[in-house]
Amino acid sequence: MASEHTLLLLRHAQAVDFAAGRGDRDRQLTDYGLEQAVAVGNAIRSRAVRPDLAVCSPATRTRQTWTALGLDTPCEFDEDVYNAGSDTLLDVVRLIAEQVGTAMIIGHGPGLPSLAAQLAGPGSDQRALDVINSRYPTATLTEFAVDAPWADLQIARLDWLRLGQ
Repeated sequence: MASEHTLLLLRHAQAVDFAAGRGDRDRQLTDYGLEQAVAVGNAIRSRAVRPDLAVCSPATRTRQTWTALGLDTPCEFDEDVYNAGSDTLLDVVRLIAEQVGTAMIIGHGPGLPSLAAQLAGPGSDQRALDVINSRYPTATLTEFAVDAPWADLQIARLDWLRLGQ
């Protein structure tokens, strides 16, 4: 049975460490992080699923990740996604307009990995579930089949994992 929606959860690509005089919000991607984001964009383009909407943290590293993906998709920068916990991120997803078939959230750890583990319900790919329960490094992308309206999302089926390298 085809799912009602598809949800993509992406943790931003590798960022520089904290530097004197710079806050967390202003951390930029490393050169390797830029390469990671380009590779994720290529992986998305190779799949049958393309996002209709992206919702992204406004932090520099998530904005740079979004740009490097190279997707022709509308993107909303939402303050609520910045360093949010899993419950706040779930609230963000539940506010997505129902006509959006595939949505992507680009955020941060530990909230985004926690949301992925929280959402993974019956029928999930067991190998992918085992991986995300132990690690969700930068540039990791998960794909969920959502068999409910966005507003009612509680669980989903984890169908695919692209582990950040």
